[in-house]
Amino acid sequence: MHRPLPHRISRLGRLLALGSVLLVLAPALAAQVPSGQGLPSQLPNPQQAQDLLRNQPALVGQLRQRIGQSGLTPDQVRSRLRAAGYPEGMLDDYLSGADTTKPALFGPRTLDAVRALGVVSAEEADSLAQGDSLLAVSDSLRELLDSLRLVRADSIRTDSLADSLKAVTRNGLKVFGLETFRRTTTRYQATMSGPVDENYRLGPGDQLVLILTGDVEQAYSLAVTREGFVVIPQVGQVYAANLTLNQLQDQLYTRLGKVYSGVRRSPAARTKFQISIARLRNIQVYVAGDVVRPGAYQISAAGTPLTALYAAGGPTSNGSFRLLTVRRGDKLVDSLDLYQYLIHGVNPTSIRLDNGDVIFVPVHSAMVQVAGKVIRPAIYEMKPGETLRDMIGFAGGLDPTASEARVQINRVLPPESRGAGGRARVVVAVGADQFVGGAVPAVRWPRATRLRR
Repeated sequence: MHRPLPHRISRLGRLLALGSVLLVLAPALAAQVPSGQGLPSQLPNPQQAQDLLRNQPALVGQLRQRIGQSGLTPDQVRSRLRAAGYPEGMLDDYLSGADTTKPALFGPRTLDAVRALGVVSAEEADSLAQGDSLLAVSDSLRELLDSLRLVRADSIRTDSLADSLKAVTRNGLKVFGLETFRRTTTRYQATMSGPVDENYRLGPGDQLVLILTGDVEQAYSLAVTREGFVVIPQVGQVYAANLTLNQLQDQLYTRLGKVYSGVRRSPAARTKFQISIARLRNIQVYVAGDVVRPGAYQISAAGTPLTALYAAGGPTSNGSFRLLTVRRGDKLVDSLDLYQYLIHGVNPTSIRLDNGDVIFVPVHSAMVQVAGKVIRPAIYEMKPGETLRDMIGFAGGLDPTASEARVQINRVLPPESRGAGGRARVVVAVGADQFVGGAVPAVRWPRATRLRR
């Protein structure tokens, strides 16, 4: 029996408690929420839940103060928002001269828009969000809010609450990797300021800093124009688009040397210079297929496919973790297997995303439930050609107490393999004699399978 909540518990407290109970009782709720039916009436609707997160008086005051201290005029703020891909009137409630008697709604992209102005850094944005008690929302509540929004949206392209709970707790096993992308955080977003790696290529919107020292002491802030140039006083236009910093530096030795005689490639040069990135540009990419929130996303130009996947909430319970693709126009740029990242901690791709890139998540391939005496029991996705050895490896290997004499594979046969009146399921026993030297045998199987140790 549940203890009664305190009499003066806040509305947000009630919602937090409800979110915790909902997740703790996930198996029961999965059974109680049939497909196609709504949520129980005692749950708050999405608008009520969002109102708790949006009305942030203390945070609104801090943001108004930061924008006011930046020295930007309202027209400059709107211009920067428009250039960054945000609605130009998005921050009008926070500008000087705004009616402070009316509540300013704090939306899910407000901090991102303020950060795009250069008023606060990513770390400061996190600090502002965490400093307000109403924004210190647990992962459980955020998952609850996501599920409420998705159920009300009635979209076949997103997980319903019942499907999400079922996917995470199906037969007591979790779909491996599903929860990783549900716990989003701005700390994963690619940095908006330098430094960057040596392969980063400059583009329109990047902000550079050129510093001259020695005979000439000068510093310049340079923006890469839409045409791909930077304009240096007394030097003129220097082409920078699609160049790395090292390639741009080679050009600058020639161009600066014509104006400043002390600039040359020598340790004894009387004038030296340094070029670095002060701020990275934004790009727009698209995430499509079986993801929680398909759509267009503004991310840093230093972002990778993982950045976009985290923004989109990751694959749904029907989405693949192993057959993702990145397309640029009509060309396939790369294929991703997220198990490299989830199991080995290796970034599955080294490519940089560009404007207009599409990350596509197809429907998953064959699924295998690995249960029993293994380190990490879960539901794993299997690519063609993989074997029992691969599945046990994904599960972290055998538990020290596992018995090699009791390994069973429960196979669900494809229709073409059943024959007339044939069985849909078969059980295959893997004998101890197949574990030569203790190594797991490379047993192959088709379609959906359940493995027990």
